[in-house]
Amino acid sequence: MSDFLSKFNKDKYDDLVNEKEDKEIKSSDNKKEQKQEEKVPQQKHEEQASAVEKEEPVYKKHEPVPASFSLSSRSGRRQDAEEEEVEIDLDYRRKKKRRMWLLISGAVLACILIFFIYYLLVHVKVENFEGQPVADVRAWAEENDVEIELEQEYSMEHDANHVISQSVSEGDKIKKGKTLQLTSSLGADPEEVIPLVDFSEMSQEEAQIWIEENKAENLQLVTEYSDDIEAGGFIQFSIKDSSIDESEYKRKDSAAVYYSRGEEVFEKNITIPDFTGAAKEEVEKWAETNEIEMTYEEADSDSVEEGNIISQSEPADEKIAKRDEMEVVVSAGKAVVVPNFGGVTAEEAAMNYPDLNVTVKHAFHADVAYGTLISQSVEADTKLTNKDDKDVTVTYSQGRPYLHDFRGQTEGDLPRLFYEEYQSKGADINYIVKYVDSPEVKGTVVDMGVFNEFVPMTYTVEVRISNNASAPPNPPAFDEGPEDIYPEPGAGGADGLEELEPELGADESPDSLEETEE
Repeated sequence: MSDFLSKFNKDKYDDLVNEKEDKEIKSSDNKKEQKQEEKVPQQKHEEQASAVEKEEPVYKKHEPVPASFSLSSRSGRRQDAEEEEVEIDLDYRRKKKRRMWLLISGAVLACILIFFIYYLLVHVKVENFEGQPVADVRAWAEENDVEIELEQEYSMEHDANHVISQSVSEGDKIKKGKTLQLTSSLGADPEEVIPLVDFSEMSQEEAQIWIEENKAENLQLVTEYSDDIEAGGFIQFSIKDSSIDESEYKRKDSAAVYYSRGEEVFEKNITIPDFTGAAKEEVEKWAETNEIEMTYEEADSDSVEEGNIISQSEPADEKIAKRDEMEVVVSAGKAVVVPNFGGVTAEEAAMNYPDLNVTVKHAFHADVAYGTLISQSVEADTKLTNKDDKDVTVTYSQGRPYLHDFRGQTEGDLPRLFYEEYQSKGADINYIVKYVDSPEVKGTVVDMGVFNEFVPMTYTVEVRISNNASAPPNPPAFDEGPEDIYPEPGAGGADGLEELEPELGADESPDSLEETEE
């Protein structure tokens, strides 16, 4: 066996192959039988060869093989060769190459698979983020370990905080840890001037569409109930800042356009209580809770306490709706009836009515007799409660004015006397002053045109005042008065005044005397 193996080399192998092919051509008929017969020796040969290889010691390269081992193995191989017939596998080289290619292909495929798995692990597929909220993109980036770089710009096509564009297209892959650049919307430009339309010519739906198309987010569409305008009708347009003209309206400016919801109709489902005798505060609370438009009237009552309800416009237990009108009468307490003061005297009017604040006045009257009532400030039979003003002024007549004698009074007392005696009592009695020479002290009333007689309600009397600055300090009493001080015209001299002409002093002249008299 060993000799056989030692002689079995590449050249020997080729010769054997050629020889085998010749044999196969000559004995093609016996080929199948030989193959079957040769399979058993071949298997035995392979088993023996493998057994020999296991038993043979392995030596390192360049180590000499022991001679005893070489001789024994060769002798053993010769014996095996003599005993066995060797069959050559014609597909050996092809199988060997195919096995080699399979190994190489497997290794390449394994590398590709490893690279593909690694690529999948470190890369992520980018989605289409256009039009999506930035918050959703950030959540996706955090989940897939991708950085986000965000730029913002105004846009009419995209809502605020929504993606406009992205640096990596949809379906492409991005490596984890890399940055994905996004452009997001800030919404419409708030500084842009928006030309306003005439909302009065638009319906509510058209106005809403216009607001959305122009992204006028600060322009609110408000609907409210109206008793005058039908539902859906335009009511008004207003800008919060009144200094802004409609032609200068910007998207950032606050404004509102109002449309009608029509007349509000409520169901009559509120039961009316019996408020008779109840306090006004209780009614006010009930009206506020149920949104009832309550009206409060006041009236005096001898039986119902002040502040409590006397009656109500709607009967108890009836149904009423929100914002319906209702009226209650509230007690003002017991009233005081103002009497007719024409039937009492001034003294009785001042003393007999303690519940009223009566003020008695006296006045002259040309037609009303003395002591008769001229007027009263509050009409008779008027009822006054605690909430009313109980001051009553009554005026009694003093008849026609009687002009008293003021001779002997001083000029300084005349304003007071005429006011207290006449003007304060309704008579327009006035006086004029004429200065004359008289033995009386200067400033003394020496004469009056009329005195001690009745005069009209409007009258002016002439009062003559002494102009004698040289009279003694204590002149005699002015009891008798000279009868001829003012003589009748023609009684003597020029105008009858010759006897009254005063003596001129050293520094006086007739002209100065005339000026004094004037």
